Amino acid sequence: MSSIDNELRLALSTGKVQVGSKVSVRELRRGRAKLAIVSNNCPIKMRETILNYGKLSNTPIMAHPKDSIDLGTLCGKPFPVSAMVITEPGDSKILDLVKK
Repeated sequence: MSSIDNELRLALSTGKVQVGSKVSVRELRRGRAKLAIVSNNCPIKMRETILNYGKLSNTPIMAHPKDSIDLGTLCGKPFPVSAMVITEPGDSKILDLVKK
């Protein structure tokens, strides 16, 4: 678990990550996202939308075991983050962890 969190922190500092469910859907629709991450308490309708667009764009979707408040704290944001996309992983190996 902590390796995923460490790789996510590295992606946040060296790559391009966008937070928010609407932004995540937009990036998945445009085909720019390399990975989408949803919290365990993401609203069901939004989770289904992200999963559908992930399947259409062949983008892996990772269900993070933490809730949106913890995910927001992990990202260094003062608000809950229920969904996020990684468009550039930077120095992070998070894409390799998801493909395993």
